[in-house]
Amino acid sequence: MMIKKALLLLFLCSSISISSQEWNQKTKQTKITFTIKNFGLNVDGDFSKIKINTNFNSKNLFESYINSEIVVKTISTGIESRDEHILDEDYFDETNHKTIVLKSTKFITTNNGSFNMIAELTIKGTTKQLQIPLEILESEKEVLIKADFTINRKDFKVGGGSFIMSKNVKIQVEYRGTK
Repeated sequence: MMIKKALLLLFLCSSISISSQEWNQKTKQTKITFTIKNFGLNVDGDFSKIKINTNFNSKNLFESYINSEIVVKTISTGIESRDEHILDEDYFDETNHKTIVLKSTKFITTNNGSFNMIAELTIKGTTKQLQIPLEILESEKEVLIKADFTINRKDFKVGGGSFIMSKNVKIQVEYRGTK
């Protein structure tokens, strides 16, 4: 009887650790891009240094998390002088704020079976709570997480009071991971 209890306890512990196992980011296939209107034209950009940690498991949302850190100085819009300007104090203030951080706090299953993530986004020292819709494809060995959402740059004091630049920034995230 004691052996059965020990085996059951061992099985339960291994199931819990398997369900909460962190995914390994496929760095070259993970990307964060953005689009913002400036002078009425779309400006596209991305960040080249992104670290996303997740153990997302649709069968265990309570224990799941998605946390990311973006190195601000790796921003690229295709114009080097603009990229340097964006790092200045009135935009990202990279000297004082090296990273952009996102931390999930909760996941919600929607009526159509997809997910929304409640998360805290910190840019330039300002933290705001967001609800981000997620598209997730997962198997035992791989996961693909996509998110398309919009933030207001003024909420994070990025870009000052510019009237020629939209306040809305469209963000696209694509994360790929393996176990």
